[in-house]
Amino acid sequence: MSRKKVTNGQVRGIARKRMAILVRMSEEEALRGNLERAKRYMGLARRISVRTKVPMPEGALYCRRCSAPLVPGLNCRVRLRNHRIGTHCLECGSVRRRPYLRETKERRTCREER
Repeated sequence: MSRKKVTNGQVRGIARKRMAILVRMSEEEALRGNLERAKRYMGLARRISVRTKVPMPEGALYCRRCSAPLVPGLNCRVRLRNHRIGTHCLECGSVRRRPYLRETKERRTCREER
């Protein structure tokens, strides 16, 4: 009797589901105040992401330096400045800056159409 083969697509699907579960559990633990357990869950999700080459779930906010789930107001500070979103981790002090130019360009095109 031979083993049932699992395709790469099935492996990636399982990885996505498990990562989503771990990210959700991590956010819940962070809100409860158990940051060590939250970091552990986020670290496990990141390890799955690296091993299976599947990107992290969309909208998962986490610190790339210390693997802490970032909950605005609890352990991170979010600032908007110069067409960038600055997210400051209050655990390790790292800063992540992302542009939000795309949104402003969409607004400009909407204004021009009027």
